Amino acid sequence: MKRNRRNNPINKTIGITFAILLIALAITGYSYSHWTKTINIQGTITTTTWDKACVRIMKTLNGSFTDPYTGQDLTEPTQYIAVASTTFPTKFQLIITVENCGTVPITDAVYDVIENTVEPINATPTKGTVDWYYNHTTGGEFVQNFLNWTIGTLAPNEIASLEIWIQTLQNPSGKYEPTSGDEGDWQYLEINRGANITATSELGPLFAQTEGITLTIVDDGTQGNGIAMITPTLPYSTPWAQDSRTEYTP
Repeated sequence: MKRNRRNNPINKTIGITFAILLIALAITGYSYSHWTKTINIQGTITTTTWDKACVRIMKTLNGSFTDPYTGQDLTEPTQYIAVASTTFPTKFQLIITVENCGTVPITDAVYDVIENTVEPINATPTKGTVDWYYNHTTGGEFVQNFLNWTIGTLAPNEIASLEIWIQTLQNPSGKYEPTSGDEGDWQYLEINRGANITATSELGPLFAQTEGITLTIVDDGTQGNGIAMITPTLPYSTPWAQDSRTEYTP
């Protein structure tokens, strides 16, 4: 009888502990079932879209493509040029590049001037048409040559280019430019002025103008040999000239 009375407190303690564990497990299970429920959040998100009309233009001059000693055409450019030749001109390649740098279509036209010491031989656009306006009828004269390159519509990221081959002209004494730069002196050889581009878009008009290109002809180090050097080193590209408009739509 005494042994049974000593065990009763122990049995009671075990029973209470077991009951507490059951209650704790029940609470944990109930809470976990709520943690796994999906929470739905409803609302309205307002976004903003934007359109950009953008055009940019640059010019690249490469050459010379004429052997300064023989006058023969070259497939690779040389930095040397004949001075005061009486038998052959010097040829260069001029490329005008236009890019639609926006997100909407643009319609473009380019205006440029080839200066009066050189003349265009031919012009080949990758897109559009080219019209020339001359101040002469016979050719070979010291006059400016004006061009209008009507490109048409360019899609976003589309690029168009115009390749123009030009050559130096003879001065009134019958000598092809340049006529200085072989006696320790130098001479400017102006190729063309800044090319203007005008473009229309649904966001409004655009306009940009490149720098002009002028070469400096300097002595090659041997005076009196009829040969000079072209600076800057070709090919030379003008920096991109750009214009843009942006419109935001809520």
